[in-house]
Amino acid sequence: MSMYRSTVMVVLLMAMGSAGARSQEGKLIVIENADSLVARTIGGEQARELIGNVRFSQDRVRVQCFRAIQFQQSGNVQLEGNVVIVEDSLTMTFPRGMYYREARRAVAFDSVRLDDGHVVLTARYGEYHVEPRKAYFRTHVVAQDKDSKLTADSLTYSRIEQVTVAHGIVTIESYRDNMTIRCGEFTSYRRQDYSRMIQSPVLVQFDTSTTTPLRIDTLVVRSKVMEAFRGDTLKRVVATDSVEIIRGDLAALAGVARFYTAGDSIHLRQSPVVWYERTQVWGDSINVHLKKRKLDVVRVMGNAFAGSQSDSLRTDKFDQLTGEEMLMYFGEKGMERLEVHTRAISLYHLFEDTTANGLNKTSGDAIVMVWNDKKLSTIAVHGGVEGIYVPENLLAGREMEYALPGFRWRSDKPMKRASDFGPVRTTLSKAE
Repeated sequence: MSMYRSTVMVVLLMAMGSAGARSQEGKLIVIENADSLVARTIGGEQARELIGNVRFSQDRVRVQCFRAIQFQQSGNVQLEGNVVIVEDSLTMTFPRGMYYREARRAVAFDSVRLDDGHVVLTARYGEYHVEPRKAYFRTHVVAQDKDSKLTADSLTYSRIEQVTVAHGIVTIESYRDNMTIRCGEFTSYRRQDYSRMIQSPVLVQFDTSTTTPLRIDTLVVRSKVMEAFRGDTLKRVVATDSVEIIRGDLAALAGVARFYTAGDSIHLRQSPVVWYERTQVWGDSINVHLKKRKLDVVRVMGNAFAGSQSDSLRTDKFDQLTGEEMLMYFGEKGMERLEVHTRAISLYHLFEDTTANGLNKTSGDAIVMVWNDKKLSTIAVHGGVEGIYVPENLLAGREMEYALPGFRWRSDKPMKRASDFGPVRTTLSKAE
């Protein structure tokens, strides 16, 4: 080291040491290197300008940059040029900012990046508070880990608790599930593998076999609250309050919906109703099972009921089916089989070509209906069979008088919206 460099370092250490001695224990700033020092007066306050390979530390915090100005009275340091702040496993980089000695706080502007080994955060503005080990970011915020990516208007991250809270237009992309959730507020508890989304959350699970986001196989879920549980074998997303679900020909409403990602199933509770093509199904609880993301089995448990329009041109005629349990089986061409068990009752409208020809009402221990090429081919009733036939001349205009107890027809079927998808996306990849 040259004599000039040595003289500069002695002056710096003496000056900084005297200023730090008046501070509380642990708040001393130690200058480790600088190519030059210039004494200045800025806004009536004495300051020292450090230029070239600047490095200083405060307790466990280490800072380096190209240029720094320390204000003598406050001890605060203005930072410029490839600023790097390191605290334990955390590294924060930015082009310009401030370091506040007494508050032990760094404020960063422009291209801000923070990496603590768990999460990488970037934004146009950022703060890091050393003592509580908390970061606050705003404006074009992006947070990424190995499994997901989050964008938001603002974000607070606690390193000790490993809790992230994001606000504004929040989007969470899950790489593993090819799933996106948008909401107004997101809270993640990393240690508990739990997160919560509120303020109109919308979940979209993209169909990877297409480049069209509005493809029928894309799943959309809306609710007032969503929670994600990833810490046990039953990895799931739970949607609560005013839940709406749309996927292809399937749509549903419920008070609570649980999505088991590993088991590929959806459990609907609290007054659930499911639409499939022209059929509505409801009951005390409904489980929807998928197979390779395709509809496989729908199970309705307790007060199971299914209704469908007999003919699209005859809105007053509804085929109906009820019992304690209902099982609907699906194949490549749609519903193939429907079974109703325990106190099964069916009401089926008859037609001769296109002319209405009355209805059949049949009851038994079980009823099984089979479809072939999307057309009903057989109806079988088992155990304690009873039935009546009502001719059309007695039925016309009085259809609802013959409706089964519990029948209702709803017109509030949820539909997909362009706003569910936000910016058009096709597939998600970790490289993005």
